[in-house]
Amino acid sequence: MTKGYWTRIIIVVFIVASLGFSASTLFHQSLRLDESQSLWVSTKSVWAIIQYLSLDVHVPLYELILHFWLQIFGVSIIAARSLSFLFFIASLPMLYLVAKKASNTSIALLTITLYSLSPFILWYSFEARMYTMFTLITIVSHYYFLKLIRTNGQKGQVGYFFATLFGLYTHYFFVLLIISQCIFLAVYHRQRYMEQKKSVLLAQYPYILKKGIIAFIPPLLLSILLFLPWAIYFILQGAAGNTQPEIPPSTVYDLFQAVVNFLFGFSPLTIQSMLVALWPLCIIPIFFLFSKRSAPTKIHNMLYFVSVTILPVVICFLVSYYKPIFLARYLIFITPSFFFLLSWMLFQTSKQLSTLVISIFAFIMFSFVVIQNISNSTPVKENYEGVVRYLNTHVTPSDIVAISTPFTIYPIEYYYTGSATIVTIPLWDVYKSGSIPPYTTAKLATQMKSYASVYQDIYVVLSYDQGYEASIKKYLDTHYQRKLLKEFSPGLELREYKLRYE
Repeated sequence: MTKGYWTRIIIVVFIVASLGFSASTLFHQSLRLDESQSLWVSTKSVWAIIQYLSLDVHVPLYELILHFWLQIFGVSIIAARSLSFLFFIASLPMLYLVAKKASNTSIALLTITLYSLSPFILWYSFEARMYTMFTLITIVSHYYFLKLIRTNGQKGQVGYFFATLFGLYTHYFFVLLIISQCIFLAVYHRQRYMEQKKSVLLAQYPYILKKGIIAFIPPLLLSILLFLPWAIYFILQGAAGNTQPEIPPSTVYDLFQAVVNFLFGFSPLTIQSMLVALWPLCIIPIFFLFSKRSAPTKIHNMLYFVSVTILPVVICFLVSYYKPIFLARYLIFITPSFFFLLSWMLFQTSKQLSTLVISIFAFIMFSFVVIQNISNSTPVKENYEGVVRYLNTHVTPSDIVAISTPFTIYPIEYYYTGSATIVTIPLWDVYKSGSIPPYTTAKLATQMKSYASVYQDIYVVLSYDQGYEASIKKYLDTHYQRKLLKEFSPGLELREYKLRYE
């Protein structure tokens, strides 16, 4: 057997081990907030899904697909997570195909290996959200965009149209990919023009320009035109004015933390801080990216992957100075091109050194998969199941359960079988359309006085700070006797207060 054959066997073993371990540790973890919202929405009618998401920060394609998926396979978190995992599995051969056409078989194999070993990718591959669908559509977009480039616009228009349309209806951040592709296209044809200007072929360039650029206009404009009805409806509904998550202003630290997340996932905060502190090492890959070494890719392929990896991050970071939107999970769509560039860089040394570095790097990534999946200190873990299990065995009809912020009621209700009434802070009826009312301390005081006249104790679940969690804690701690403070996962705590005495 050839050496290449054994290399493929080792790669398959790595991928299967990574997926197998992740499936055994992530499939059965507690339902998380975002997943509970997906389950709650997707069990509604099609029109109800559209209405609800028009008030939220997400577009409806994934929820509609999940709606029909759950009708077939049952309404459970395992069924919902299986859909995400299926999208992830489908992305592997597609990513291999894109990477192979842009480079060679070795780089393509390493790309899907690192992609499958990324703790970040694996975490969202077992989450009932749109992220793996988002990355799959992005990879398809790369495939047809490069096909349009290679054929001067003669092939790939239909595929690019559907990829763009589905991408827009999967996540608003797909717009960043479109902008990056347009910028690349302008720079690419400018570069070709300058090259032709030095030769006798300049007269042919208008024809190339017509075929190369104008071919993108019909599929792009048509997909945008078909997205406009949703965009207009979304704006008329208030553009998610009061349901947007509280995102802190972005800093340079967030940039390096995003890279650390892509490579090493969500390790405990102390480990993450140490990894981010190693940011000067980023100079090494930048050196490789812009070195003059011969690359196993055509120059336009390399420039394309650099553009669609770096430009969305830069644009998102700059926009965040006006309105904070920078979250690593929203940028998951750049990970396919990110791991392609990383794979290319790892092959830019001697064969022996590349083999050693790749082996060590793959082992480190797999180690972080283990740490992320089994550690109780993983910052993105949300143990709502543990909270509700405690409530189910301790609350009585004379108690009341209050949840803040209001939209965190979804994962609580998924597990809750207790006898106490559940309310939210501030008060919000989840079964009626309309945004969450604003929080004020005066409204909280009124709520608490009304509960104190009826109930003995109040259990308060705090898990997602929308900017007023500290105010809630301060008010309750200064007005009522606290009987319990218990943390179930990072940022998720349960408090019990005595409301009145017999």
